[in-house]
Amino acid sequence: MTIAGIMPNLEKDEDLSVTKRLITFLENKGCCPYIPCDIAKKFNLDKYGIDEDRLFSIADFIIVLGGDGTLLGIGRRTAKYNTPLLGINLGNLGFLTAADNLGAEYAIEKVLENDYKVEKRLMIEAYINKGDNINNDSIIALNDICITRGAFSKLVEIDVYANKEYLDTVRADGIIISTPTGSTAYNLSAGGPILKPDTKIMAITPICPHNLYSRSIVISADDVITMVMRSKSNDSEFLLSADGQDAIKMKNNDIVRIKKSQFYTTIIKTEMKSFYDILREKLSGNGG
Repeated sequence: MTIAGIMPNLEKDEDLSVTKRLITFLENKGCCPYIPCDIAKKFNLDKYGIDEDRLFSIADFIIVLGGDGTLLGIGRRTAKYNTPLLGINLGNLGFLTAADNLGAEYAIEKVLENDYKVEKRLMIEAYINKGDNINNDSIIALNDICITRGAFSKLVEIDVYANKEYLDTVRADGIIISTPTGSTAYNLSAGGPILKPDTKIMAITPICPHNLYSRSIVISADDVITMVMRSKSNDSEFLLSADGQDAIKMKNNDIVRIKKSQFYTTIIKTEMKSFYDILREKLSGNGG
């Protein structure tokens, strides 16, 4: 029996009406649907509740209800399990989702019929050294890792190295290290390049640079990026975020290392549209 997990965004499926509809559909198809136990308990759906880690480990695939932001968060949490994700877009713009709400059942049916393809998306991870404190815990991201100035900092200065070779000192409002998946997100808004999702490269893009020559650099995903926080003021604050969903404070002389993760996010695609078709559709404003 196929085990299907459902991970709803409660801000977009407030009464769980979409989740309940898909539970019924999956059961009618002979599947075993599960949702996280805290959500199941809240909505009196205890028979479908299961511990989240257990859900990620036993599910044949996971239906993510929300938008790209929801899928990014679930992607980080499921990466070590290599569980395929089927994104159902309940928002307005989706590069990662396979279908919208009206097409959810059709997309699920194609998965059950084995009529789909999977894309393994590159992920990156950051390690932060604060002073003499070496931290071996990593922060993982599917889209990007950004370092920006704190609320009262005027400018960030960051020494950037690739494989210990000095690249540049970025003076800007911040810096983005983007994967190909993230290249159409914050990186694109900051003037960075669009990268094809199946390429093994990263983009280093300054945010509002204070030098005209400071532009994006595209490097191999096998390179290790090292960034040293610099500022003329000892009170300057730097903020590191992963996919825009985490925020870690840093100070002068803290060091960040970013490299390709051993994990990938596996995304299910049920439409045979090419990346260029989707890109043209979304960027033209017709992406809904």
